[in-house]
Amino acid sequence: MRLTSAAILLVSLMAPAAAAPTTEHWSAASKTATGITGDIELSPTALVAAGKTFPLSVAADVDAFGTDQGPKPARLLHVTRAFNPVLLHGNTLCSPAARWIAVYRSAAGKELTMAVFSGEMQPRGEDDPSLCATYFYER
Repeated sequence: MRLTSAAILLVSLMAPAAAAPTTEHWSAASKTATGITGDIELSPTALVAAGKTFPLSVAADVDAFGTDQGPKPARLLHVTRAFNPVLLHGNTLCSPAARWIAVYRSAAGKELTMAVFSGEMQPRGEDDPSLCATYFYER
């Protein structure tokens, strides 16, 4: 019995632990972000803005997402549930409801741009007609 318990313990210690998604805190840095979301918490599975949680899943990591400063590496997140709550000052994240969120970093990772889209198709850049708003954050 002891050998079996020891073997189970050893196997459980050697098995990789399921890592929880990393949640990052970002401070609102633009008028849009300050007036609508405030500071945010972002992980691969959720965006928390103004106390509301938007469920997310990672759709893709792309090398060349179209931005007004040229192509940038970005992560595309799919909003997994139609959800359009009122955030700060009676505003919403997107109208109609957000379906996609693209995030990319600049300034050596200290700045984050979050572009929000309402379309059904995965966006390729900020010139997509379903762009609702672009939010800027910093650490």
